Amino acid sequence: MALEQLSDVFSNFSAESIINFDYSFINPLFYLIILIAIYSISVWHFYRFIAKRDCFNIKTIHHQRIFSLLKYFLLFPFIAFLFFVGFALMILFITRGYDFVSILSTSFAVVIAIRLTAYYNEDLSKDVAKMLPFALLGLFIADPSYFSYSEIAVKINSLPEFLTLCFQFIILIVIAEWILRIILLIRKKIFIFMHQEYFQENTISNRS
Repeated sequence: MALEQLSDVFSNFSAESIINFDYSFINPLFYLIILIAIYSISVWHFYRFIAKRDCFNIKTIHHQRIFSLLKYFLLFPFIAFLFFVGFALMILFITRGYDFVSILSTSFAVVIAIRLTAYYNEDLSKDVAKMLPFALLGLFIADPSYFSYSEIAVKINSLPEFLTLCFQFIILIVIAEWILRIILLIRKKIFIFMHQEYFQENTISNRS
C-alpha cells in the first residue's frame, strides 16, 4: 500500500474507533512494517557480504591454494553479476532522466569502489555498500510518488540492447578483483619476508 493510502486510513483514526473495535488501520501499517523489515534484513545481508574482503568462507584442508583460485575464477563472476545487477536496479529506481549506459557505468563504479575499500578496511566498505540500498528505502518512505514505474519499465525492456556492455563490465570487475588479490598476496609475502628477516637478525644479535 502506498503511503498516501496509509495516510487516508489514519485520517479516520480516533479514540472512538478503538472503543468501537475499528482496527482497520492495523493491517496496512503491519504490511508496511513487515516490508520495511524484510527489505532492511535483505540489505543487511547483501552489503555485509559484498563488503567482505574474502567473500567465500568455504575452506578445505587439502589443496587450499588451488581451491581458492577456482572459487574466485568460477564463483566470483556469478557473484559479481549479482552485485552489478543489484546496484544497477537501485540506481535505476533512484535516478530520473539517466540513460542506461550511465546507470551501468555508475553501478560498475560503485561495485569497484566497494571491493577496493574492502581490501583497505571492511568497515569502510560496509558504509559504502549500504549507502544506495538505504537511500532507496528512505526515498520510498519520504516520497513514493517519486518513482516513475513506466519509465523504469521502458529502461528494463531496453536491457537486452546492453547485454554486451554488461558482460564487459562484469569481466572488468573480475579482473579488478584478481588484481586486488594478487596485490594482497604480494603484500603478505613481503610482510612474511620482512618478519623472517627481523627474527633472524634478532636471533643472531642475541646469540652474539
